[in-house]
Parts: sequence; C-alpha cells; structure tokens
Amino acid sequence: MNTFNNFKVSTKMFIGFLTILILMVIVSGIALFQIIRIQTTVTHLADHLASNQHLADQLVAKILQVRLHVNRYIFEHKPESLTRSKEEIANLATLLAKADENITDQTQVNLLTHIKADVQTYENSFAEITKLMAERNQIFVEILEVQGPLAEEKLEQLRDQALQANDATTSFYAGNLQQALLLMRLEVFKYLKAGDIQQIPKFEAHYQEAQVAVKKLDETLKANSTLHQLAQATNTAINLYHQNFLGLQTAYARQNQLIETQLDKLGSQVRKTSADLSDRIATEFANANQATQALETQTWKHLLITLSIAILIGLGLGIAISRSITVPLATVVEMTNQIMIGNLIQPAAVNNEIRQVTARGDEMGEIGRAFEALASYIQTLIADIVQVSQGLAAGNLQVTPQAEYRGDYARIKTALEIASTNLKPVIDDLVQIAQGLVKGNLRVTPKAEYRGDFVQIKTALTTALADLSQVIADIVQVSQSLAEGKQRVVAQAEYRGDFVQVKTALETASTKLVVATAKNATQDWLKTGQTLLNEQMRGEQTVITLAKNIITFLTPYVEAQVGVFYLWDPVHEGKREISQLKLVASYAYTQRKGLPTEFQLGEGLIGQAALEQQIILVTDVPDDYIHIESGLGEAVPQNLLVMPFLYENTVKGVIELGAFHAMTEIQLEFLKQVMLNIGIAVNTAESRTKMQTLLQKIQ
Repeated sequence: MNTFNNFKVSTKMFIGFLTILILMVIVSGIALFQIIRIQTTVTHLADHLASNQHLADQLVAKILQVRLHVNRYIFEHKPESLTRSKEEIANLATLLAKADENITDQTQVNLLTHIKADVQTYENSFAEITKLMAERNQIFVEILEVQGPLAEEKLEQLRDQALQANDATTSFYAGNLQQALLLMRLEVFKYLKAGDIQQIPKFEAHYQEAQVAVKKLDETLKANSTLHQLAQATNTAINLYHQNFLGLQTAYARQNQLIETQLDKLGSQVRKTSADLSDRIATEFANANQATQALETQTWKHLLITLSIAILIGLGLGIAISRSITVPLATVVEMTNQIMIGNLIQPAAVNNEIRQVTARGDEMGEIGRAFEALASYIQTLIADIVQVSQGLAAGNLQVTPQAEYRGDYARIKTALEIASTNLKPVIDDLVQIAQGLVKGNLRVTPKAEYRGDFVQIKTALTTALADLSQVIADIVQVSQSLAEGKQRVVAQAEYRGDFVQVKTALETASTKLVVATAKNATQDWLKTGQTLLNEQMRGEQTVITLAKNIITFLTPYVEAQVGVFYLWDPVHEGKREISQLKLVASYAYTQRKGLPTEFQLGEGLIGQAALEQQIILVTDVPDDYIHIESGLGEAVPQNLLVMPFLYENTVKGVIELGAFHAMTEIQLEFLKQVMLNIGIAVNTAESRTKMQTLLQKIQ
C-alpha cells in the first residue's frame, strides 16, 4: 500500500482509467453479441409475423364490413348500399391477394385457401340475390304498379256508368271489388316492405273476395255488354296482378333461402376461418415474442453479472485511488478548519496525521509540507497582530508590529502602523461631535482629516447632522402652521429611514385636521342657516310677509340668483273649489309678458312638483323661462330647483330657485331640511289669518 501511495497521482489515475476501459470493452462485447441475436429475432417478428398478423386482422375487419353493407342493401334496397357492397367485396379480394403473396406457412395457406373459396361463393350468392331483387323490382314496377292502377281505373269507369244508369247493384259490387283490390295492393306493399309471409294469406283472402265480387258483376251485367266488358277487363287485370304476385313470392323465397343457406352461414364461416388464421398467426407471434423475451432476459442476466464484476473491480480501484487522495486532503481540510476557527495549535491526533501526509513522496506529501509551513508562519503573524490589537484595545496607540512580514504580508504591517497613527485624530473628532450633539449644538462639524474608509465616517456624520437639522426645522414650521390654523400643511424636508414615520405622522395630522375643519364648517353652515331662517319666520307675520322673508333669505344664502315663492291658494267658483299655486313673493325676479303667475296642480314644473310632492332639478333652462336683471344687464339662470313644502303630507306651496351654477350637495341638503320648517311656518301663518278672520266675523 505504501508503494501505491508513493505513485504520482497521474500514474494512479492512468491505472484506474485503463482498468475501467478494459472492463467496458468486455461488457460492450457481450452486449453487442446479445443485441445482434435479439435484433435477428425482432426483425423476423417485424418483417413477417407482425405484417401477417396485421393482414389477418384486416381480413376479419373487412369481412365484417362486407357483411354489414350487404345486409344493409338487402334491408334498404338503396343503390348507394349496393355500390358500397361491391366496393367492399373488391377491397376484400385485393386484401386476399396481398395475403396470398405474404403468407407462406402451409397451415396458414390452407386456411387462406378456404377463406378465398368461401368468399367467392359468398360473392356469387350475393350476385344472385341482387339479380332476384332487380327482377322482383321490375315485376313490381312494370306489372303490379301498372295492372293495379289499371284495374282501379276500370272499376272507376264501371261505377260511374252504373251510377249514370241508376244501377245500384252494379255500383255496390263494383265498390266491393274496388275495396278488395285496394286491400290486395296494401298487403303487397306490406309484404314487400317487411317480407312478412303472414301477409300472403291476407292477400289471398282479399283476392277471393274480389273473385266473389267479379262473379256477382258477371251475373248482373250479362244484359249490359258495355259494363260487362269493363268488368271482364277489370278481372283480367286483377288476375294478372295475382299471378305476378305469386311470382314475387317465389323470388322472395329464393332470396331468403340464399340469405339463410349462403350469406349468413358463409359470412359466419368466413369470419370464423379468418379469426382462426389471425389466432394462429397471433400464437406464432406470441411464441416468437416469448423467445425474444427469454433471449432479452438472458442478455440482461449476462450483462448484470459482467457489469457487477466490473463495478466491483472499478469500485475497489476507485476507493483505493480516492483514499490515497481524500485521506490526506481530509487531514489538510481538518487543519484548515482548525485554523479557520482560530485554533493554531493543532491537536496531537491532527499533528500525527500531518506527519503521515508529509512523509509521503507524492503530490499530496508536497501539499502537506507546504501547508504545514504556511500554518506555522500564519501563527507567527497572527500572534503579532494580536499583540498590536491588544495594545490598541488597551488605548496604547504607540504599539507597533514586531514580527517579520514577507511579501504581500508586509502590507498588513504597514496598515497596522497607519491605523495606529490615523485612529487617534478620528477618535478625538468623534468625541467632540458627540459632546456637541449632547449639548444640542446641531451646527457642530467634523474637524479632523479623515482618510480612506474613514472618509465615509465623516460623510455620514455630515449627512446625519444636515438631515437632522432639516427635519427639526421642518417639524417646527409644520407645527407652527398647524398652530396658526393653516390647512393642507405639507412637510418640505426630505425624510429618510425612520424619519419617514415623522413625515407620515405630520401629513396625517394635517389631512385629518382639514377633514374635521371642513365637516365642522358644513355643520356650522347648516345650523346657522336654519337658525337665521327661523329668525326670519319668527313672530306673528302674514303669509305674504312670511313668504317674502323666506324667499329673500333662502335665495342669497344658497348662492342662487333668483327666487319665486308660490302659495297654495284655493279659489271658489260657485260651489266648486279650484286649488292653484299662486306667486306671492320673489327675489330678483322680473315678471315677463306671457309667463303665468298661477299654476294648476300638475301644470308646468310648479304644478308637477306639487302633484308629485318631489323636488325637481332642471339643468337646461329655456331662454324665455326666467330672467335675472341687475344694473349690469339681463341673464338666464342655467340651473333651476323646484321644491314643494308640505304640512302633514299636504302641499302648502312651492319654492323655485334659479342659479348660474349647479347646487352643491350641502346646499340641497340644507334646502331639504328647511322645507319642513317652512311648511309649519306657512301653515301657522295661515291658521292665524283664518282665526283672525273668524274672530272679525264673530265681532
């Protein structure tokens, strides 16, 4: 084993690959030999048995198709079914010829010969059936369909002439003969349609009825030669019809005999023989396939045995090669891990393994010796770095490296010396900045000279001081603006990191303040308007004065430009009372020629609003509807609001407001709220007036 360990890694790898290559050649040779045997068997299956099996299956399917279309033609009597049957028979003949060329096994050839003979007999029988059906159809078309209508025509003539001669007896027997003839034709149609032999006795019974009627006519019409001749012609046509129907029965019986003795039996026999042929080929195919599977199993067995031996040999060789590499590598890795966790003094077990590695003569021994020297040198450097770090940690900024730093490691020594030199002014500057912030001095700035990465400390300090100053100044200005009652106060400074929460809180407080202020203003406006309106309606006022005060207050309060007040005014015409809405007060309203000041219930927007007891809002006012006049001219309001006011579900009047702008939701809400108070006030004023009038009448 020691001799193997002293081999070079390249030599070990070459021996391993050469051994594996020899084993792969052996396995490949065995596999190739067995594959050639399997290929020969599979070729036989694919080229002969599989093709013959496919042909046999096609024969079975084609025979079934031939029988299907032949039976369909016999049942339907359609020309397209006959054409399709002949096509399928021709296709079956082509398939039999192809099978005759490909099938060579003597047993299978004998079965194929029987199939061909039966198919030929089947084809001949079908041809005879086709001929019988054609002849039967010819008899039906050329004779039965001629003699039947001819007999009916003669009977019609006979009945017509008998009726003209007032011969009731002849007309009666002629009617019986015509009925028997029609029933005979009906039974013929049923027989031809279904082939039911039960229709034949019925046909014969109707024929006998016809003969009885003919006999009666013959006895009755002996004195009338013309009618007697018509009766004889009718009887001749009926007898010819009967005679040819008997011929049809013979053809139909022959057809049924051929179907039962030839088509049905031969069809089943051909299908069974074809199925036997398919089964024999399938059996041979299964035997060949079983032999192929056995050969395949044997091949896998040989391959597995050979491959197992090759794997065992290769595995043993691989383990030997890998252990000669991985064992020393594991020792070096363990030593590296110990160094990585800071354990520069290796355990005795690791040292013993390292000595075994360094004693080897291959590349792994060289790696072990180099790594041992590196570990010793790193241990010396780390010890020196530790003593410098400990000095700095103890506050000794004059500490210096003592070990010998070689090559790139010399930069560590230089860095340690520079760090000791540059660290003191940075620490002093940080102390003076921290002291300034503790005292609340945001204008304190770094004063020392920062180098290298220490520049980031200076930049961070400067940025932090600047951002903190901006945030505090912005918080002050936002707080002052909120304290002064300003709305929509927005933070101006740029907030970063956790300071963003401060900005979010300030903006949220400003938004909520705006919403609360707007809501309070709306409620104040609604309550103020209701209070002021109640003051206008307070006291003992006449209805006209009250209407004037209401319209004069409402119009400017909701920022409308014109207002009209209509009062429900009952008018008496004799004993009948006619109620109407009458204009009693207005604001900035100019009466125009042709515009009414009184409206009936349902008349115009005023009467419609009173009728529906609903507010009507119009946004496209006609130019000639209402005008607003001032010292600057005359204009038409673009928005019109018509509102009925009620008292105990009774309309007391209507207020109409016109404005250049659309009413806001708050203004509409205010108007809806005060309509009830207006209705109460108007009703109170009217009641007071009625009471005063009543008192005056009493006095």
